[in-house]
Amino acid sequence: MLLFGFASLAHAELPASRIALGVQLGAKFEQVKNVFGVPDRVTKNEVKSEAYGDFVETTFIYGNNSIVVKFYNEDAWRIESNSDNGWRTPDGVTVGMPLQGLYDRLGKEDIKSPAENGETLYWYNHDTRSQVNRGNLYVFVKNGRVSRVVIAYQ
Repeated sequence: MLLFGFASLAHAELPASRIALGVQLGAKFEQVKNVFGVPDRVTKNEVKSEAYGDFVETTFIYGNNSIVVKFYNEDAWRIESNSDNGWRTPDGVTVGMPLQGLYDRLGKEDIKSPAENGETLYWYNHDTRSQVNRGNLYVFVKNGRVSRVVIAYQ
């Protein structure tokens, strides 16, 4: 009986067009540079992974970690905004906005859980009906305001 209760819950499940931060996941090096400019710092690490295979993770860092873009080989797999830098999602979610502004734009989160540094994670899942994982939107809130915005594959 409890299983049916979970099945009836409404979830935000965002379409791919709403899961972006300057660019969408899967963007190539040049696309990211066209939007954010030349990175202030670039790091490269060889990653050994049973789940994903061995790959090179390249990280573009802008400002003082204000924007960080991580690449799986040459495809962006994580994009994060860590300061009130003007970058926002297509729905207007940005660092510094009040929690109510997040709810006004996106509605109720799919998952809410404690995170590090006293933050709370508000997780908005991709539209699972599309059968294609275009990533998820993770919004971190501290003291009633958005402290980080991350889009990434799960």
